[in-house]
Amino acid sequence: MRRRFYDLLVSADILTRDALERVRDLGFAGVGASISAHSLAASPERVLELVEGVRRAGEEVGLDVVARLTVSTPMGEGALKRLLRKWRRRFEVISVHAVNRQVTAFASRDTRVDVVTLLPGSRLLRGDLDYMRDFGKRVELLLAPLQSGSCDERASALAYALESIEMLKKAGVTLVFSSGAVSIDQLRDPRSMAALLSTLGLSPEQALDALSRNAAELVAEAREKLRGVVPVRGVRVITRGRPRGGGEAEKP
Repeated sequence: MRRRFYDLLVSADILTRDALERVRDLGFAGVGASISAHSLAASPERVLELVEGVRRAGEEVGLDVVARLTVSTPMGEGALKRLLRKWRRRFEVISVHAVNRQVTAFASRDTRVDVVTLLPGSRLLRGDLDYMRDFGKRVELLLAPLQSGSCDERASALAYALESIEMLKKAGVTLVFSSGAVSIDQLRDPRSMAALLSTLGLSPEQALDALSRNAAELVAEAREKLRGVVPVRGVRVITRGRPRGGGEAEKP
């Protein structure tokens, strides 16, 4: 079966029609149009219009656009809870960068957070990994830190990625690899990105999965939750077609 690749973290601000065509031509079937929590708080109407515009343009060029809300700066637990309560149903994927211990611990255990993104220096404890595995969360590494900064910074980011991949493999936590692009120049094709992963300890198949199967399953699960098909993890609502619209919850 042909793989469907997703780059799940690209700034929505750069996703013009030309950029979407570039993403498609690189070999991706879908892209995560990322909006920062800061931008959303500052101008929610503009942000929602931007996401909808990117989605329409994606449909025109044949690209699946995933609306993604990204918490990339430190935020108190109370503020993060309010953000999730207000916006969870407006975005298909919500991610939190592991920027400090408080945010990381909360994101690991709150089921409204789909993805925890690791940056060089992010620290996960055993309890965080246990929550992520048990709740079926994905952990994301980004290509962007490996493309920017000084030679020493890139070497440090590469060493961190190597250590993180080994840790995630041992913990049984699912990895997603995204570009984290904030400019068109940072976009790369999926097989080149997978080739990089395969030099960091993943098999070729596992590396390809991090850009295709793992990401696509995340998107499908997130959309099912928003539709109410999977109200909680492990339970699927099956409509039996009864005259009164009755249904039941069934284990998949």
